[in-house]
Amino acid sequence: MSMHYDLYETPDIQKTGEEQPLHPRVVFKGTIDQDEFLDRVHLFTGMSRSMLSGALQSFQNELRDLLAEGWIVEMGDMGYFSVSLQGPPVMKKSDVRAQSIQLKNINFRVSSQFKKQVRGQMRLERGKSFTRPGKKVKRNEEECLEIVNTYLKKNPCLTRADYCQLTGCDKRSALKELNTFIERGVLMRYGSGKQIVYAKVME
Repeated sequence: MSMHYDLYETPDIQKTGEEQPLHPRVVFKGTIDQDEFLDRVHLFTGMSRSMLSGALQSFQNELRDLLAEGWIVEMGDMGYFSVSLQGPPVMKKSDVRAQSIQLKNINFRVSSQFKKQVRGQMRLERGKSFTRPGKKVKRNEEECLEIVNTYLKKNPCLTRADYCQLTGCDKRSALKELNTFIERGVLMRYGSGKQIVYAKVME
């Protein structure tokens, strides 16, 4: 089976306003949870599923304990697990207390051998992501409003993400334009936080 990818415009970090080059990203098919992963290994190896489940839990427990003790753990050809720490900025070692040092992250450094193996298995195919807006298209305010009105004839409301996908604008521009439509008395906002939706003003 192939891995699908799509092309995304590189963010304009310098805010030049110029068109940016495209770069590829994986179009993920979903998430394989632990149960399905064990089922796949079981079918491939014929090993008892209960044995695999117990072994996986033992690996996790031992890995947890070793990392907590300060070890770097090698996982076969895959790579190495380690931890990193964080604490308050100080100028003298005497100003540091153990209580102020804490876990920052658990890191995994993949081995070059495993990367080579994955690369050898990859079969790339152009796909399309349905989680991002399409290519940016510059539209004026009235064109965007016409698009919104057409959408709201078939749907009771729209979100900011819907607006981005329909008009091709970014999140910041979408919020600004939607607020403009509210000020003009064309749209109303409902909800709060991530639950905000926009609908036509009831006559």
